[in-house]
Amino acid sequence: MRRFHLSSLLVVLVLASGVSWTACKPKPKVTTPTGPTREQIERARADSLRAAQEAERLARERAEAEQRQREEAERRRREAEEAARRAAAEAAQKKTLELKMIYFDYDKSNIRDDQRSAIDENAKSLKEYQAADKILVEGHCDERGTVEYNLALGERRANSVRKYLTDSGVDKKRVSTISYGKNQPADPGHDESAWWKNRRAELKRQK
Repeated sequence: MRRFHLSSLLVVLVLASGVSWTACKPKPKVTTPTGPTREQIERARADSLRAAQEAERLARERAEAEQRQREEAERRRREAEEAARRAAAEAAQKKTLELKMIYFDYDKSNIRDDQRSAIDENAKSLKEYQAADKILVEGHCDERGTVEYNLALGERRANSVRKYLTDSGVDKKRVSTISYGKNQPADPGHDESAWWKNRRAELKRQK
């Protein structure tokens, strides 16, 4: 009976010590997960907004720069086209306004048949372009003959050209004449290769 009592007491003591040891054992620390704070969230949101705004600004500046480049290229293209157009127009007008010289046979003042196309072009230019300009027709001769004779011959040549122009529709008030005789040769030579160039009438525009 006493043995049973001791056994029971021993069991009770063992169980009690086990409970005491368990009670004294430190409990494991439990870490509760925590999310970002409100301040962190607001800061992240502000950073994201600034990044988006910066990207938008850069994209806008890039688009504006590209637009300026396109506009500059278009402006230069239009300027080049306009310059080319003006140059072509000026060249065409200059060519049109170049009045041709009229040549004469020796000791003659009538308009030769082979000179009519040239004087017709002169008349057309004078009627269609620079219509306000006045025209001086200069009569010239080669070196043969006296000064007085060639002055008279040069005058007849200038008058022949003037009459042809006015008969073609050029206003008489615009056309005047002068004779230089043999005093202003186009070629100073002393043979026919020079003389034919000197038997001429020159048309000079006078604004």
